[in-house]
Amino acid sequence: MFGSDEQEMSGGRYQVRLVSGQMRQKSHQQSVQEILDEGAARGWRLVSANSTNASGAWVTSIYWDTTPDR
Repeated sequence: MFGSDEQEMSGGRYQVRLVSGQMRQKSHQQSVQEILDEGAARGWRLVSANSTNASGAWVTSIYWDTTPDR
């Protein structure tokens, strides 16, 4: 159902990244860390991050404020 997929949604000031992966695989953790590192390198402020486990798959959503100095 889920692969190592990544989706990006943006609408102005805020951006959401969704990462999905199979449970017990380090590839999901690595993908999430890469997105966190990328956002930090761009100077974005992390607003929220949530992980959900359903039927052996993880979905993590990461919410960024892309203009934190506004």
